[in-house]
Amino acid sequence: MNASVAELKQYAGTCPLVPVYRAVKTDMRSPVDLVRRLRRYSSKLFVLEHTGSGEGGDVVWDRYAYVGCAPSLEISCVDHRITVTTGQSSFSFETEDPAGYLRSVIRQNRAPSLPGLPPFFGGFAGYFSYEYIHLREPSCRLSAENTDGCSDFHLMLFDRLCVLDRQEGELCLICNIATNRLEDNLREAEKHLEEMERILSCPLEAGEAPPPLELLSQFSSIYPREVYCRMVETARRHIRTGEVAQIVLTNGQRARARGSLLGTFDLLRQTDPTRCMCYFSTGDVEAAISSPEPIVRLRNGIVMTERLAGSCARGENPQEDRARAEALLHDSKAIDEHNMLVDDSRNEFGLVSKLGSVQVRDYLNVVRCSRVMHLGSTITGELREDMDALDVINAVMPSGAVSGAPKLRACEVISELEQERRGIYGSAVGYIGLDGDADFSVFIHSAYMQNGVLTVRAGGGIVIDSTAEEEYREAMVKTEAMLSTIRLAAKEKQDDFNH
Repeated sequence: MNASVAELKQYAGTCPLVPVYRAVKTDMRSPVDLVRRLRRYSSKLFVLEHTGSGEGGDVVWDRYAYVGCAPSLEISCVDHRITVTTGQSSFSFETEDPAGYLRSVIRQNRAPSLPGLPPFFGGFAGYFSYEYIHLREPSCRLSAENTDGCSDFHLMLFDRLCVLDRQEGELCLICNIATNRLEDNLREAEKHLEEMERILSCPLEAGEAPPPLELLSQFSSIYPREVYCRMVETARRHIRTGEVAQIVLTNGQRARARGSLLGTFDLLRQTDPTRCMCYFSTGDVEAAISSPEPIVRLRNGIVMTERLAGSCARGENPQEDRARAEALLHDSKAIDEHNMLVDDSRNEFGLVSKLGSVQVRDYLNVVRCSRVMHLGSTITGELREDMDALDVINAVMPSGAVSGAPKLRACEVISELEQERRGIYGSAVGYIGLDGDADFSVFIHSAYMQNGVLTVRAGGGIVIDSTAEEEYREAMVKTEAMLSTIRLAAKEKQDDFNH
């Protein structure tokens, strides 16, 4: 139930915004149903939902699925140049401290978490790119030029949110309003909530469905076999000299395409649901994300991450599944790689957590997803009073799972070898809520489309005893599940390019 006017007024001195909401019954079970209706009004969208494991390892959807549409503000950064967009107007400027400016904008848009609201009730949703490290670490020299104009971060402020509550069979429609002129803003909020309810109740008309994905060329490797094998050998030389202990190189496939990835995201939800399911469109970039790995979650002052390293396919039956899990628990190479990531996270959390509060729990736990299982460990810490969600992002980006160790030098070597910006691949995708909490996952096992090019990318950790041919095959195999989903979703013109 909404707080009273008197209760909301109590927050006026400390928070510039407060949330109001209404709950309406619905028979919709998928956030994709909401997106199909909302995209009639804006191409800028964000969807986030999570899964867990039930008894026997079955996939269970979390209670809430979040859908944001038509952000009230956007803030992005490309190489120290900030762009702020509100409605149809925007302005840009150069700054030496992009993260500092972003922090000031986040602090100007705070709201309290009220009883009855879901954990995310509005905030800044989007991504911090893999290359975001060069903004927080000026000593990090990335040699690859930003030829595609990839953003270092791109966040959209959703002060209105639709939340699908599977447990109650309801839609929670939320509108965050300014605490000044509260009574007037409440009346306006009621109009907004009525309009949101009307939009979501209107069936789609003919021609209003998202355009189907259409592949306009064959997929081709980002790096041909010979080139990638040379990259692996060069990486091994860097490891032999002691510069780095591990380097996570990536390869993948690209094709020209048009249409929408929403159908691809819908199929991913049905055929390969993982821990974090996310879809977003900024107008310039569209992405369908099926990530197994959270990079950081912040809730009520507790920071958490789950490191996944070491994986294998699920068994065909429960007995085979248990046998494969047992074999994974005795894979020394997988455990060594896993321990490296756990140590990295402990050190990173130590930078932002209270002294002595960082802990490792559920060490080497077998995490089962729909098709694969992983070795997982959870790291937690109590956030220091002088730190916030952006400090945590600064400490952990990019994930060691997509970079290497030590991280800074590994990122420099990767830039030298790959000779292009990764951009959204390897980024942290998620949100910083109006209450200061946050939830981000690593952009892996995903696809994105930008400038008419559809990209699926995957990587593997290069160590001293890696074999170039095996690493090439591994990277290509990791893209196959996503490529199969894309081809199934796409309206392919076979006669144009397959014969």
